[in-house]
Amino acid sequence: MTATRGLAAIFAICLFTSALPALAQEGGRLRGEVTKVSGDTLTVKAEDGKIADVTLESGYRVSHAVAIKLADIKPGTFVGVGASLPENGVMKAIQVVVFPPNTRASERHGAWGSDSNATMTNAPATLVVAGQSAGKLTLTTGGQNYDIAVPPDAVVVRIEDGGKDLLNPGAAVSMSNVAAKDGKLSARAVTVSDDKRYPTR
Repeated sequence: MTATRGLAAIFAICLFTSALPALAQEGGRLRGEVTKVSGDTLTVKAEDGKIADVTLESGYRVSHAVAIKLADIKPGTFVGVGASLPENGVMKAIQVVVFPPNTRASERHGAWGSDSNATMTNAPATLVVAGQSAGKLTLTTGGQNYDIAVPPDAVVVRIEDGGKDLLNPGAAVSMSNVAAKDGKLSARAVTVSDDKRYPTR
C-alpha cells in the first residue's frame, strides 16, 4: 500500500448505475462512515442509512484530511478554496484545503464543478487574516487577487499522507473513481477526514 498525494477525492469523476447506493451517485464519489473493516473491504454507511461494501484495490492509497485552523495557514501556502459567489464583492469560503507539500494542483479560478453558484480557487495564499469570529484569505492567480471571507463554520483541512491504521469503524471516509463490476464496488484511493463534513460536496 502506498500513500496518496493530491486531492483526487475531490475532483475525480466516474459514472455510476442507478443500482448503486445513493451516496455513490454524485460524481462517482462514495462517502460515509466506516462501520466494519474486513481485510481490504470497508463497509460504509451513508448519511441516508444505506450500506455499501467497498473493496480497496491492490496498492490502494490512503490520505488524511486533518482538521486545522485558519491561523495554521501561512502566506505562500498553496490552497484550494471552494466558496459561494461574491456577496457585496466578497466570496464566502465553504471549505479550505491545504495541499500536501510539493504538490501543486491546477492553479485556477472558476466554477466549482457543475454548481453555477460557487467557485473554486486553487492558488497560493498571499494574505491570511485569522480573526476571533471570522477570517480572510487572499489568493493570487493569473495576476488577479481574490478576497475570500472565511466564516467560523467553514471546513478547514490539510491533506496529509495516511495509512491503513486510519481505516477503523467510525472513520469518516470519501472515495472517488469507485468502480462497479458485477454488482460490487472497488476503489483505488480513500480519504479519511477528521471533519465529517469534508469534502462538503
